[in-house]
Amino acid sequence: AVWNNAGVCHVGTLESMELDAFDLSFALNVRANAVLARAALPLLREAGGGSLLFTASAASIMVAKGSLPYIVSKSALLTMTRQLALEYAGDNIRVNALCPGWVDTPFNAPAWEMFGGRESFLQTVPELVPLHRMGTVAEFGAIVRFILSADARFMTGQAVVVDGGESLIKGPAR
Repeated sequence: AVWNNAGVCHVGTLESMELDAFDLSFALNVRANAVLARAALPLLREAGGGSLLFTASAASIMVAKGSLPYIVSKSALLTMTRQLALEYAGDNIRVNALCPGWVDTPFNAPAWEMFGGRESFLQTVPELVPLHRMGTVAEFGAIVRFILSADARFMTGQAVVVDGGESLIKGPAR
């Protein structure tokens, strides 16, 4: 099993974002996953199958103002996940994407700044997330263990959205 949890969170509109940040978003959020998958596929095939897990984002199924580089690159990763799942299912290789919502880690600092900082963001969580809190690293660890385990051997090409219900409010991107 292989899990890539690397990524970057750049925010901004088309006019306000730095083009270098846009390029870096695609380099880390999409290309790095392709490079890892390309290296892992022969090993997984030789082992008779296995599991690839990419960390996309709940943002990859929604749209939100001011987050163009992040949302577009994570959406591309979700499409790549589905494509690879289709292409490698015959080799017994499963490919899925974890799509976390707000998790209380420093990774989200750039997004928190759009709300005026972490403390201001925490005041808005009840409006954004029906469960009224951010997820924890431990909660996501349990989900990752399941997706990579034999218990999930019939799951491939899936976007596993774990966002405290936020996508119920915002709805999927159309």
